[in-house]
Amino acid sequence: MNKLSILPTTLFVLLLTSLGLNVFLYRELKNTFISLYQTSLNPIGINRYNSDIPTAKVPKVVFFGDSRAYQWQAPANDNFQFINRGIGGQTTGQILGRFEHHITPLKPNVIVLQMGVNDLRMLPSSSQTRAELVNNCQKNIAQIIERAQEIDATVIVTTLFPLSSDNVPLMYRPFWARVEDMEQDIIQVNQYLESFRDEVILFDAYSLLTNEDPNKVKYYKDLLHINQTGYELLNQELEKILLKTATN
Repeated sequence: MNKLSILPTTLFVLLLTSLGLNVFLYRELKNTFISLYQTSLNPIGINRYNSDIPTAKVPKVVFFGDSRAYQWQAPANDNFQFINRGIGGQTTGQILGRFEHHITPLKPNVIVLQMGVNDLRMLPSSSQTRAELVNNCQKNIAQIIERAQEIDATVIVTTLFPLSSDNVPLMYRPFWARVEDMEQDIIQVNQYLESFRDEVILFDAYSLLTNEDPNKVKYYKDLLHINQTGYELLNQELEKILLKTATN
């Protein structure tokens, strides 16, 4: 087969590849536009959950935070009523902004906090540094803990989960920080959380996941999120903590 006969086939393949890439980019831009439009209308997600207040004769445990909290499937334990108030993609500022709407009316006995990674995946603006992003994240977490204590809830602060062994997805690289930067910032925020050990129950999820899965493969779904097996591991420890809170 000569080169001239191969040319039409090559051009056809390139055309299909280009078409497929354009369709993919269109869908991504459309989804991004919809997300930004919805965020501008409801920037902290107030409308995500209705105003119904669940009632139960057992203590209420609320998972509160970002997608890592939202994806946390509660343990099968009838001694507690589990409620989830996580919202994917939210920063600590957004989570703080909806505390009064999504947490206070529930009158929870226990609040499980998992948040912060969305602050740390951001690239700093021209007027910011990564140190300022980290500092802002820490300040917001401190305020959320303070709000939780004000409503007399037992506060379980989970350290930020470690990242997986993946790289930042190609489509997010123009907007996300480098994995190395995020990892260092996660360690720094977790060290900051240690300062609350005398005020809250500190659940070191970072160490638990790292020690049980040093290669960062078994318990991970993608760069930022753990899988259901990972949550089952966390629930084993969470149930021990909840048992202590119930007996105190």
